[in-house]
Amino acid sequence: MKHTLLAGLACLTLAGCAGTPESQAQRANDAACTAQADAQYRVNTLDDAGHTAQTGLMYGATPNHVFDAEHLGAQHSFLSQLSRCEKLGASNGAPQVNGVPVVAPHIIEN
Repeated sequence: MKHTLLAGLACLTLAGCAGTPESQAQRANDAACTAQADAQYRVNTLDDAGHTAQTGLMYGATPNHVFDAEHLGAQHSFLSQLSRCEKLGASNGAPQVNGVPVVAPHIIEN
């Protein structure tokens, strides 16, 4: 009896954490952010396609520590861009006027 009561109390406590489901617009925004981050990740890891498997070698050329560091850097960039996009929107915080990105100021020389 006591275990059943504790289990029921735990279920009720965890049920409060469930929250409301995401709206369809939020799911679409998340999908757009993921697609944008995926595209940038593929660009960042394009050189990985050149690394061929080198089986049977005692000390293969890849992967090495530089390769691992580049791969971890690309993963960090992907996760950072994804979280920034979800927090700030698809523009990633770039200034906009009436939905149009603002051109970055630059110096014009003669």
